[in-house]
Amino acid sequence: MKKKIVSTVAAAGLALTLSFSLPSQSFAEVSPADPVIVAAASKVVSIQKNYRTGDNIKSYLVYNTGGWSGTLYPVSKQAVDGGYLVIYSGTVTCSGNCAVPQTVSPK
Repeated sequence: MKKKIVSTVAAAGLALTLSFSLPSQSFAEVSPADPVIVAAASKVVSIQKNYRTGDNIKSYLVYNTGGWSGTLYPVSKQAVDGGYLVIYSGTVTCSGNCAVPQTVSPK
């Protein structure tokens, strides 16, 4: 009788030990429409700015939006009715808690 109790307690202890040592898995699903936040240290930003004829076209723009900061320089200048369309571009870096939303494609 004593041997049967010891065997039962040992089996129960082994079962508990194994159940706590097995890795747990999460089965959460991400649908293609759900945004996933991906940390990034830098990204390229481009901005279009319209100038009227006679306006002083800036040689650079300081970018500081949503934790991202950096300097943008003109990369394109096009004549448009009554002025110019200037495109500024540059690499900005994360200076705080920045994230880039990204859509996950289904497998």
